[in-house]
Amino acid sequence: MDSETAIQLLEAQRQVWDHSYAYIKTMAVQSAMELDIPGVVQSHGKPITVGELGSALKIAPARTPFLARLMRMLAHMGYFVENLKDGDDETATSYSATLMCGFLVKDSPFNAATWFLLANDPIAVDPWRSFGAWIRQPPAAAGGGDFPFTHAHNGKKLYEVCRDVPRIAKMMNEGIGRDIWLFSKALMAKCGSHFQDLKSIVDVGGHTGTISEALAEAFPGIHCTVFDLAQVVSPAGDVFQEIPPADAVFLKVSSSKSYDAPSHNTRSDEESFFPHLSMHTALGELVKC
Repeated sequence: MDSETAIQLLEAQRQVWDHSYAYIKTMAVQSAMELDIPGVVQSHGKPITVGELGSALKIAPARTPFLARLMRMLAHMGYFVENLKDGDDETATSYSATLMCGFLVKDSPFNAATWFLLANDPIAVDPWRSFGAWIRQPPAAAGGGDFPFTHAHNGKKLYEVCRDVPRIAKMMNEGIGRDIWLFSKALMAKCGSHFQDLKSIVDVGGHTGTISEALAEAFPGIHCTVFDLAQVVSPAGDVFQEIPPADAVFLKVSSSKSYDAPSHNTRSDEESFFPHLSMHTALGELVKC
């Protein structure tokens, strides 16, 4: 084996190891949330040293070096800014919060911790664990569904799992509520002009009405109807059966193209940032934001 090939193989091996240990990043973020590190750092009001953080978290001094390693990893991932100090004392290194950190703060209106925990729950992970078994089976014997999720959950779709597992329903509702809060702010800034001439609108899959509240506040003349499943609102409705009449029907739909790798994504950065917002008007016009 020549030296160039050996170097290429070592680089390939590094990437394989990165994938093998990728779970460490997930566990690091989960540990930070369990300890409430984001909230402590942000509420400190200025850069906080590892020693100060350990004291605030009531961590034994003997564990502080491990806290320092956790903080270094979280900073490398972008959740904190690391302010290095001269010398070998890791506890003197201080950290400050970034915008990403705000998504992990418990009291933040756009807290994404629930989504993070849900994404790593066995309910979400099991379909990936059984993907190999599912894809080998003929569709007729795919264990109760045409998709990995239904195969892993005895034929149940996501909304059916939410109906039967209160813990998952609670996480979904909390996660969607926080996500919609942030989305509604971006919506008003990006697409507010599309709503100004409407008199009525049906928000399909509108959860608890966060977007409708934002619309009603910005455009008091709009009559908003929130349409969702029974486990979310009451009275409920079925979008596949009937939608109440209105000037427009509002759907928040994320295009699969949003998840393309950057090098293959032909959409602009602006288009990729904002999920497709589809609005069918009474005249049959389709508006996308």
